[in-house]
Amino acid sequence: MSSQTIASLALFGGAFDPVHYGHLQVARAAVARMEMERVILIPSAQSPLKAHAPLASDADRLAMLQLATAHEPALAVSSFELEQGGTSYSLKTALHFQQQYPRAELYWIVGADQFAQLARWHAIDQLLQVVSFLVCRRPGYALQPPTLPGLRYQILELAESDCSSTEIRTRCQMGQSIAELTTQQVEAFISARALYTL
Repeated sequence: MSSQTIASLALFGGAFDPVHYGHLQVARAAVARMEMERVILIPSAQSPLKAHAPLASDADRLAMLQLATAHEPALAVSSFELEQGGTSYSLKTALHFQQQYPRAELYWIVGADQFAQLARWHAIDQLLQVVSFLVCRRPGYALQPPTLPGLRYQILELAESDCSSTEIRTRCQMGQSIAELTTQQVEAFISARALYTL
């Protein structure tokens, strides 16, 4: 599918340290329920709202995402933010994909926790002119829309997932199975590379 023909595109940023079934559930729901023609998963170099850097390397996080999405044609992976390096700002990323997909309506996927913090996002007033938001509920977080002029959003309804990257990392440290939390390919990659064991 040519970038010129795509009419709806969702951007899904995050650390993906590592990618898990919850991430894939969100991406698939955006395609199935919101009729996104493509969802692009974008591992961040460094989130401006997270104090710590990802534990896995950029190359490993990218490889795990590629393994997890290899057989899903509506899902794509972009290394744009990793190639930019430094702090990853959503506006710069959104403008990049606006240029790459000039005819597409752009959406940005966020969880309820990040949605509540949109006012803290870099250049949020400009970002609101470029994207609409698809918002996922998250356990423990009320879905409270921030008061921002020009905010456009829709709720991406799906079952709340217990999967988390933190849980995977913790289990790896303890030598426990992560089979029900991520794909077989990602599980094998983590095991082969001995990721998250220190």
